[in-house]
Amino acid sequence: MKLSLKIGFVLFLISIYSQAQKFELTPQYGYQVGAKYSYHGGYIKMPSSDQYGLTLSTAVSSAISAEFFWVQQNSTIRIKDIIFYPRETEVTEVRVNHYQFGAIHKFGTNKAIPFAGMSAGWSTFNPKNNVYSSNTKFTIGATGGVKYFFSDRIGFRLQAQLLIPIDWGGVYFGSGGTGVSAGGSLIQLNFSGGLIFAFGK
Repeated sequence: MKLSLKIGFVLFLISIYSQAQKFELTPQYGYQVGAKYSYHGGYIKMPSSDQYGLTLSTAVSSAISAEFFWVQQNSTIRIKDIIFYPRETEVTEVRVNHYQFGAIHKFGTNKAIPFAGMSAGWSTFNPKNNVYSSNTKFTIGATGGVKYFFSDRIGFRLQAQLLIPIDWGGVYFGSGGTGVSAGGSLIQLNFSGGLIFAFGK
């Protein structure tokens, strides 16, 4: 999906949220757990790294909130293959962006509010080495955590997210007519936190 379309999605969401009675903006920072996909003869993996993102949320009812979030991870792609890469080898740096639409269910109305939810959207995998092609895949996700509000306007969000790009693999690694082609999903698990800024009535 082109960058202009992604920006359009975000601006559209902001315009919707700006019309809502109350919405939340949460910049987040956290830790992305490493991911690995094994196939016959080897594996492809993405080591752990930090990650950051932004969540927009608006209340649909007293217990349900609609959300859009973006998360970015900067990591590397490493591969081990019996034929082409007998030792684990770093083949490229990679920038991963996740864009998700979803909803969370909040439990309780106290200052500390546990929540859980589901989401769906897309993920982009952009290798730094242009020998390898970029990928955009449909992604589903689940999230759970807790919000704690210090006041009506300021709070803190702590959460865990599981993101599953559907069939992210199928990337060709190699040159000169030879290489490795593998299909599968590198499951993305992250833990993050950030300040909540609440706006509106």
